[in-house]
Amino acid sequence: MLTYGQQVHEVLTATGFDPTTLGLTADDVTKLGTLVTGAQAAHDRVNAARMEEKAATQALSAPAGAHDQMETHLRYIASTARVSNATDDAVMSIGVSRRDPTPTPVNAPDSAPEFTLVKIAPGTITVRFREEGSASPRARAENTKGVLIAVVDGTKPEADGEAETVPTIQCPRSPTTLDSTAMPAQARMYARWVTDRGLTSPWSTPLEVTVA
Repeated sequence: MLTYGQQVHEVLTATGFDPTTLGLTADDVTKLGTLVTGAQAAHDRVNAARMEEKAATQALSAPAGAHDQMETHLRYIASTARVSNATDDAVMSIGVSRRDPTPTPVNAPDSAPEFTLVKIAPGTITVRFREEGSASPRARAENTKGVLIAVVDGTKPEADGEAETVPTIQCPRSPTTLDSTAMPAQARMYARWVTDRGLTSPWSTPLEVTVA
């Protein structure tokens, strides 16, 4: 609208143009000029305010801005307080807690997963694992990220520790479908829980599977 007003005023005040041909008086033209000037001034103020707001926002939130500087100093205060001779209660008074110097270790489950066969299809085997005794078909043991599955040659006699002698397949979700194209025709499959730190539970009872 401002641009249009400027264009109209420019036409009406151009040399040789007579506004009266449009039924306008000199006062009409003068009033338009005043209004255009006022609108331009208001527009300039809005732009200035936007620039000021942008600068203030950057000063507050931009990298190395006021928030970043305050956060850095608060981290310094927290770190200093943690290693000071102050009591734990005094440190807690500023919302800072000391880390337990001997945190409770997160161990793997003591029991193996319940490991069952769901379906055999050409080229695939679908299995399910869950926490033993759980009512949920997809229950994953606490502190684990899924299971490791070992596949051994089922035509050979079962031997203690045989699951430890072959590569494993990590499976985070249950049920899971495995590619069986490279598996032996008769396979024996084991599963065990694994944690983020690589700790593992005992192996499950083996599944005897005839690969399709």
